Amino acid sequence: MSEGAGVPRRPGRPAKLSRERIVAAARELPLESLTMQAVADVLGVDRKALNYYVSDRAGLLQLLALDAFETELAGLRFGPDTGWPELLRLTAAAIRTALIRVGGLVSAIDFGGVRGSAALDTVERILTLLLAAGFTPQEAGRTLTLIAEIARAAAGEAMETRGGPPEPQAHNVVHVLAGEPSGQFPALRRIAAERDAVRDRGVQFEFDLDILLAGLAARLRGRAAGG
Repeated sequence: MSEGAGVPRRPGRPAKLSRERIVAAARELPLESLTMQAVADVLGVDRKALNYYVSDRAGLLQLLALDAFETELAGLRFGPDTGWPELLRLTAAAIRTALIRVGGLVSAIDFGGVRGSAALDTVERILTLLLAAGFTPQEAGRTLTLIAEIARAAAGEAMETRGGPPEPQAHNVVHVLAGEPSGQFPALRRIAAERDAVRDRGVQFEFDLDILLAGLAARLRGRAAGG
């Protein structure tokens, strides 16, 4: 009898499986076909072997979303002289791109599950710059939350408008106002018409970032003036 024969295998991580392999297999499948069994088939393993890493389809979606987020965040390029406003802008764009990449998984991503060291290094760099600039720990954390929410909204808007009008709400308002007397609601007509005509879907995203960054800078100036 060869060494180790007949010895029951201890429970634990299935052989030759890893989070990275599962994500790579899941990427090969259309979202509508993504199931635990489909991923197991791609990997050539028993479905139960995946349970060490992920328990259900929702977990698979979460892995895909986190992988896209970590990849984009780890790929950020910035130098030692990059200030906190530019780094926040770059981070928001990276998160937006990641969420668009995973399409319908926007609601699946949980930033608390980020594990990639390069992604965490970027988050650490952002927080360090914010603290050094004079923000409190609470303000630094809430700023990252705001950046993520702005990026999430922009990604959702980009996906919502695929194949349709760039500003669905503005388009609907224009349609409704077409049935009203022409002299009524002039301000609403003007703004809705202009927004309905805009083809650049990144305008709202950039506007939101501009307002946030300007507000943060003003907060620091006010604190310096008062202190």
